[in-house]
Parts: sequence; structure tokens; C-alpha cells
Amino acid sequence: MNLEQLVSVNLFQFFMVFARLGSAIMLLPGFGEAYVPPRIRLIFALTVSFALMPMIASSLPAIPAAIGEFTVLLLVEIGIGLFFGMIARLILLGAQSAGSVIALQIGMASALVADPTTQQQAAITGNFLLALTVVLIFATGLDHMTLKGLAGTYAIFPAGEVPPMGDVANHAARIVSDSFAVAIAMTAPFLVYGIVFAVALGLLARLMPTLQVFFIAMPMQLLAGLALMAVALTSMMLYFLSSYEERMSVFLGGG
Repeated sequence: MNLEQLVSVNLFQFFMVFARLGSAIMLLPGFGEAYVPPRIRLIFALTVSFALMPMIASSLPAIPAAIGEFTVLLLVEIGIGLFFGMIARLILLGAQSAGSVIALQIGMASALVADPTTQQQAAITGNFLLALTVVLIFATGLDHMTLKGLAGTYAIFPAGEVPPMGDVANHAARIVSDSFAVAIAMTAPFLVYGIVFAVALGLLARLMPTLQVFFIAMPMQLLAGLALMAVALTSMMLYFLSSYEERMSVFLGGG
């Protein structure tokens, strides 16, 4: 193999690795947030691709003879990377869904702020939980596990082979349902609190029809809800982190 062939092989392998890793990092929690400058994300993706290329070069396919085959290979790798990043992002959005449910139960549903992640208006408690989960993912080292899981996808989805689309769709649907289930489990105390508080106010309104019960009780609802959130926040975050670790560890089997 001459120098020209050696360089072309290395460039092909690098682009194959970068196609999967770069597209996944674009969506990963913390790395792919909208407030992270695009240049930083690009430099990080290039660095990780350069570091992982020697370890997975043996599993990469040979250089195709036609440009069409090369394009298909890149599209497959980009699709696998987007799938992995979407899985991590869907799990993370469970925390924001939990925050929206909490805001509805404690009377803060109309308190909307700009979400730096999605660039949309969202409940203030949802943005708080979303930012807190990203911080805790990095603080507990789950970001390293996520990157290891990304490298492990090469054993689950070999490079150059189209993944089984039925299994991919089933796993994505299961992650969506699991994310919603995690959000409901995190907000279980607030759902009970909201029901009990609403029933109590309804009974009080029946006993005193002339009293503006819901107007008077709104500060009490907000204060009690924030107190409950302060008490339950640690358990909620521990449950979310264990759920995130459990679902990301599926990809570590091949790493």
C-alpha cells in the first residue's frame, strides 16, 4: 500500500466514524444543547472521532468503488448516530415533561420562560429540572457512560450494514413510553397533592359559596407545592439518573 492509498483509507475511516459520532453528539444531553456554540460541538465531535477511529477501524467496511455506495454508507452511519442521540434526548425530555406536570399541579403552568435547549417557551419548573438533570449527568459521570454507549453501537449496529428498522422503531417507541412513565413516576407525589387539594377546595366552595375559595387558596397551593418540590427533589433526581443509566447501559453490552 502506497502513501496515497494509506491516506485515502484513513480519511475514509475517519469520515465513517465522524458521520455516526458527529450526528449523535449533535443530540446528546449537554453536548448538543442549543446554547453550546456550534464550533465547540464540531471540535469535540472531531476529537472524539479521531480518538475512537483506531479502536474501531478493523470493524469498518472497505472503501467502496462507486461514489453512490459511499453516500449510502454515510447516510446509514448518520442515521444510526441520529437514532442514538434521539434515544438519549427522549430520555432527557422526560425530566422536562415532569416539570410541566409539576407546574400544572402547583399552579405555575402559566409561568413560562424561554427554554435554551428547545428555543421555545416552557414551564419554569420544566426548564429547572431539565437544566438540573444535565448538570447531574455530568457530575455523576453518566456523560462518560453515554460516550461509551455510543462506541458500543458499533457492536450492535455494525458499520456499513443497514440496521433492522423494525427493531429500531420498536426500541424508539419503547423509549418514548418509558420517558413518559418516568415523568409520571417522578411527579406521583404532586399528582396526589393536586387531586387532594382540588377536592378540598371543592368541598370548601360548597360549604361557603360566597367565598372566593380558589382565589384565596392560590398562594397556599403555590407555597405547599414548592415545599413539596423541595422535599421530593432529591428522590426525583436519583430516580431519573437511575432510569437514564439503565436505558443507556443497553448499548454498553457491545462496548
